[in-house]
Amino acid sequence: MTAMTKLLFPTLLLVAHTGCGGPPPAASSPWLVPSEGQRDVASGTALERFFPLVDGMVYTYKSLNEVGEEGILITRVYRADAKHGELRFATGSKTFEFAPDGVVLKSRDGDAYVLKAPLEVGATWRGEHGGNTRVLSVSISAETPSGRYDACVQTLEERLGDRPVRYATVFCPGVGVVSLEVATGANYERAELKTYAPPMRMKADGTDRMPAAGPDGVPSP
Repeated sequence: MTAMTKLLFPTLLLVAHTGCGGPPPAASSPWLVPSEGQRDVASGTALERFFPLVDGMVYTYKSLNEVGEEGILITRVYRADAKHGELRFATGSKTFEFAPDGVVLKSRDGDAYVLKAPLEVGATWRGEHGGNTRVLSVSISAETPSGRYDACVQTLEERLGDRPVRYATVFCPGVGVVSLEVATGANYERAELKTYAPPMRMKADGTDRMPAAGPDGVPSP
């Protein structure tokens, strides 16, 4: 695990670093266990579309740091109810709440906004890492290994002081976080969305098979 990957842990991705060798073996992978959360629920809040927590969905990110080291980051969604959900990873989980004015990360150290209304260029709020978050764009397009996304929101959180750090995040409608850049001093790491889908199911010959898409175009877990 690289130093910068450790910085990614408390960020919005909240994912486990599995190294360049790919995801864990199917027989032991927590990403393949059937979901026990709530399906077909929604908070009805305006900003959920930029941070959807669809039960059972698995996000896989490809990461790259300043010296060219690559990694794979994985997280899975658990939806507790209409207003609460979790991102679960190998070493724990983080809980989020859809509030009327935004998406809130719940923490024993104090709640913090991931996104906050109004989403307009120049809007600011206290970020989850103790810095100042600012909206840079509400119409950016993003190209990632998983495809192209339009009408996305880009935020930048900057924390100054003895150990300054910058977090640049892109949220896209219907998907959530598609990229995250973390920079501190001479260190840098970027994670881009590689896949966003239900757990892979294995064929008898050991190859992966994606579930068929449902009527809404989203594969059914």
